[in-house]
Amino acid sequence: MVNKRNSYTYLYLCFAVVLALYTSIKVTAKQTFWIDDKLADLFAYVPDAFNPFFLLLTELGDKKGIGIIALLLLGWLLLIKRNFLGAAAFTLSVALGNEVNKLLKDLIARQRPELEHLAHVDSLSFPSGHAMVGLTCYLFIAYLVIEDMKSATARKMVILLTGLLLLIIGASRIILQVHYPTDVIGGFAFGYIWVMLSIFIYNFFKKKLKNNRK
Repeated sequence: MVNKRNSYTYLYLCFAVVLALYTSIKVTAKQTFWIDDKLADLFAYVPDAFNPFFLLLTELGDKKGIGIIALLLLGWLLLIKRNFLGAAAFTLSVALGNEVNKLLKDLIARQRPELEHLAHVDSLSFPSGHAMVGLTCYLFIAYLVIEDMKSATARKMVILLTGLLLLIIGASRIILQVHYPTDVIGGFAFGYIWVMLSIFIYNFFKKKLKNNRK
């Protein structure tokens, strides 16, 4: 029987698949989104004085930022937790997720917004790599952190803080004028699909290893 938590997981996954397909099809067809204009107008009210703050935050979704965070996590998993499977699954998930993001960008080929880019960019626009790879990285980290937590409150706090971090990283890409809002939304959708697939595979092999030790 599928428990309540799994039911919500499958529901969120189905929603992410629909959202990823919907945004990809519309972007490929070069159709416009009302949400791009509405959210872009809303974020335009953010004062320029905050740009250095968002430039700093956006680095957490960049290769360098994710690389540093990944190294810290791997040190914790390998040296303290001795979770070698988790370390391998995380590394492959983030590395392959980055390659999948590049492939999607090349296939869909959406150009960046025709605005002054306030951060360096050298690739196509959809889906946002910061959103997709960032979500893959930080949500997998959150999963590995709460894996052995007994407290439901602590687990919820980790998920809440992770969600807030991802939302701020996503917002930074719009505020810095390097992405359309739908690039970020599509990136989150693809990232959620990818990280859930990675977690399913991780749990599959974790269960097999546990059974083999019996």
